[in-house]
Amino acid sequence: MRWGDELVADPGSSGIDEIPDPDDTGSGTYRRYRYQAEAAFMSCLDLALIRTVLSITPERIEDLLIEQTDRWRFVQVKTRDPGLGAFTFADLLGDGGALRSVARTHKAILDFDDGREIRYEIWLELGARSANPIERLLIQKWLGPDGEMIEQCAKRLKVDEPFATAMLNRCYIRAPLPPRDLIRDFNIRNLQRYNPAVPVATTEEIYEKVIELVEQAMRAELLQDEFPQCVMEPDGVDEALAAKIAGKRLNGASVGEIFQPLEGGDSAVLEQITDPDQLAASELDRKLLAAGVSEESRHQAKVLRANASRRAYELSSGLSDPDAKFADLDIRALTVASATAGATTAAPPGPEVFKSLLDQFLQRPAAVDPGGLLAQDGMLLFGRVCELSDKCRFGWGAE
Repeated sequence: MRWGDELVADPGSSGIDEIPDPDDTGSGTYRRYRYQAEAAFMSCLDLALIRTVLSITPERIEDLLIEQTDRWRFVQVKTRDPGLGAFTFADLLGDGGALRSVARTHKAILDFDDGREIRYEIWLELGARSANPIERLLIQKWLGPDGEMIEQCAKRLKVDEPFATAMLNRCYIRAPLPPRDLIRDFNIRNLQRYNPAVPVATTEEIYEKVIELVEQAMRAELLQDEFPQCVMEPDGVDEALAAKIAGKRLNGASVGEIFQPLEGGDSAVLEQITDPDQLAASELDRKLLAAGVSEESRHQAKVLRANASRRAYELSSGLSDPDAKFADLDIRALTVASATAGATTAAPPGPEVFKSLLDQFLQRPAAVDPGGLLAQDGMLLFGRVCELSDKCRFGWGAE
């Protein structure tokens, strides 16, 4: 089978290979283009600072190939205008849907096996719709496709069911990603927590340089029909193709150099948020849902909870009674949280409590954390409340 051959017998039908590269003109398209690069930022953090990622290769605007020691990850990043709501499984199969590109990739590497897991990841800006088959593929609670999903996929993509089954069993949905107007701030805040001693202006400059490097790789000459085999099996490629690969492939050396001014930071703070597998559903998620908090905010809360939990664990290591170390901080944090929840009149209460509590921690962190246990970091303090909520000590106004 030649790379790029049609999967369907009817050459006049609209198959999975007949997907044009997106136009890169116009402000709306540029914002989506920029979003693709910003969505890749956390993987760049891993590439440079944690080093479970070995390389990142952007091909088309929406495609990333992330190489790890034990896994190849093909990533589709999908944006959506807010008025359209969360994604459904049918959206992924529609014209321009992520699964059409995934199917093309799956066909191209059917016979590839170097011992590493192959995973197809779809990252969604506005999240996945509740009570929809798409939920079966969410990373946090992956169940795998059911028979109806396989049948629908085979029919829409004009492939046979064994092909659809094998492809969907490699598919994982990561959702929601931060929206376009928040993702830059979200990424920079995470970068600042890596090394709080570095001036904010320096952190922002580093961030822009990383995004520029990713965009440069995205704009470089496409590998087209040679992708992804030329990256996954580089031995034997000719000199011209090797030069094209080098222009698109980000490695630890090229990205790590940009992060040099942050030397001395704590990579453990970032591990939870660069590994989406660890963002599992929890009591916190259920309480936030009951309080009417959006999917996007629930995801942010789980990220912050994970960061705070990791920092608390590191500080408490070796103590005979680690919880005692945080007793005063927890009382202060819960007092502020309970007062905030008790004062809201909104219905549902969750969104207002979420925003108001986060604002208070960011504005007056020293009042809650006078001893600096969590570095008087408002985001970590909010994450600590999320941890306490996970232990059923706070309910976001929904008790």
